[in-house]
Amino acid sequence: MTQLADRLSDLSTTGVHAITFEDIGLPVDAVREQVPDVAAGPLAPLLAEAIVHAYDAADATWSPAASTFPAGFAQQSSVLALTSALETLLGSTATIKALASNLNGALLDGLTDQVERGPLLAAARLEGAVRLAASEAVRPYQVWEILEELPADGPEDFLERLPRILGVALDCWAQQESRVSTAVRELLQHLSVDEVADVDALFELGCDRLRTALSSTDLADVSRLVSEARSLFAAAEAAEEARDDAAAYLAVCDSLLGFTACNADQVSSAADRIEQALERRRAWLHGTHQPAWLQPRQAAEAAWSQLLLQLRTAAEQLAADVWMDSWRAVDAVLAAYRSARTIQPLGTTTETPGLAALVEPAVADGFLRKEAFLSALRHAAAHPEDYPGPAFDDGAASVILARINARESHERSSSDDGDSDSEDPDSDAGRERLHRIAPTVARQLPLAQALQLAASLDNADLAAVEGIAYNSDVARLKATDPVIIPLLDTFLTRLSEHEAFTGTVRQTYTALATQTLLFLKSRADLERTHLFGTGKKDDPPFDYRRKPEKGQREANEADLQRDFHQWLLSGPLHGVVQVEMHNAGMGRADVLVQFGSLRYLTEMKQDPDDNSRAHIEGKYLTQEAEYTNTNVPFGQLLVLDLTPKTTSGGTLRVDEVAWLTTHRPRGATNDRLILAGIVTGNRITPSQYSR
Repeated sequence: MTQLADRLSDLSTTGVHAITFEDIGLPVDAVREQVPDVAAGPLAPLLAEAIVHAYDAADATWSPAASTFPAGFAQQSSVLALTSALETLLGSTATIKALASNLNGALLDGLTDQVERGPLLAAARLEGAVRLAASEAVRPYQVWEILEELPADGPEDFLERLPRILGVALDCWAQQESRVSTAVRELLQHLSVDEVADVDALFELGCDRLRTALSSTDLADVSRLVSEARSLFAAAEAAEEARDDAAAYLAVCDSLLGFTACNADQVSSAADRIEQALERRRAWLHGTHQPAWLQPRQAAEAAWSQLLLQLRTAAEQLAADVWMDSWRAVDAVLAAYRSARTIQPLGTTTETPGLAALVEPAVADGFLRKEAFLSALRHAAAHPEDYPGPAFDDGAASVILARINARESHERSSSDDGDSDSEDPDSDAGRERLHRIAPTVARQLPLAQALQLAASLDNADLAAVEGIAYNSDVARLKATDPVIIPLLDTFLTRLSEHEAFTGTVRQTYTALATQTLLFLKSRADLERTHLFGTGKKDDPPFDYRRKPEKGQREANEADLQRDFHQWLLSGPLHGVVQVEMHNAGMGRADVLVQFGSLRYLTEMKQDPDDNSRAHIEGKYLTQEAEYTNTNVPFGQLLVLDLTPKTTSGGTLRVDEVAWLTTHRPRGATNDRLILAGIVTGNRITPSQYSR
């Protein structure tokens, strides 16, 4: 042990509050010579204290010795020593200004190789480098280069800590550098289907969607992105290792979309939930160390909480039939309107935040729905001196009135031209109504079809359809399921016996199989949902699983293909897979899912004669297995069961309509493994079995 290490050890045992080079008591040259060795060892955090003290005191005497710290720190092998020393160094502005460049190089040099040798250490080094770049102490280009090279299938200890680091990267650079933000998002998408990192990755993806929504000015984009964020937060909140911050942000999204849909109850419920989530979070974190660099996110949660309280009050006032105090009611709504235009809870710098794009139309609608309330607003804007309080926000009132007047003028003009919004579902008002009230429907259906559906429903019915669509969408993302998880575990046990089921193949096929099982479960529940047929003029929408009504065509495999295709496109795999109709089946309706060079074909069939496993395997399995000859030996077969249900005695359970089967052609040496599933068609309602 060096003299410097001995002195540091002695000082730590004596309980000196702040370790300084003066306390160490060694000559400058001796300290300079020994700093690299100590920086590479367990006493690096104590040495960091002395370095910070020297730079904070502007004592140039010790600068030459302190400058050699990064070279030795690059050899640090202890995660605890590295993180503790970094925490000390990064807490000093003067120290970072002096050492940032060399320290950045020490953290990033050989990092990608370190991932395999010491994953925990690699994660700590990457976190430190991201913090340096995020604080603008160094240029971020080296960090960006590393982020683009990170593996998606590294050691579990590394992957488990990666989502938080990637989330911070998106916090800082999502709007600045498209190449690195694209790489980070793709990596998070991969991690979102990895059981080690899925919950944290889903949360970070949700934050990214919400951040992007707040930087958009187009209502359709804002509505879609908030809806996507809501689904991702719901998945993270429903996981076995649930995150309270995910519950808080889920409530945020529910409140925003509830306010835009004029649903006061939803806004109030969401505000209660975020308060409960934040209380649990505060209790859980009480007395624990929280890194300073994560404080902005906790401040963001508080900002959201304040906004939701204002939205709840505004929603209650807009929904009320009578106002005992019109001034107070108008003031409450203006407070929510003003906050939506100024609050920046995720650090966005846009002048017209997406939050306002959601809230402003809802405020205008709220006034327009009630003539008395609109009259109160007009009087308040014209006579602010009548306000009994200290000051009335007549500026916000005037802006809202200008928006309302412009809208009324446009509607009168459209009506005079014989092209009113109520007659044209594709009008601006029709699009705005769809994206405000039913964002999930707008995301899951082609726009033209969603607009036609919305035009045929009043606001209450459209909101009900949105609820059904949202529940179906969230069902796919739940990380725990009492039926699916045991079934998936059984499949994975069998798949693991195949020599080709390793590495990326294991990860990607597991992700696809999970979504397929959730699809089969969702379609096993018979309810009036958004399951549509082709939707052409001569082929109106219908639920292809139900027994056809009089005059309605028979369902076919194309309906199943379309439904499964849309399920994958709107689910968590949409960003990392290519899903498209493919002609490999010589005209059959198939779905090809492609992860880079890996591809998995799902063959679609219909059968009106027999839904037994033996029949399905005997008739269709060979064809599906043939598609695996030029790629990995794994595929899927989905069959639409069109056998009569009136004499069947009921339908099969979800764990009875999915199984894993094998096929080996004569003379072949390797098995092909196929996930087979049945979607039950020709269904009748459960009550009809009692007649």
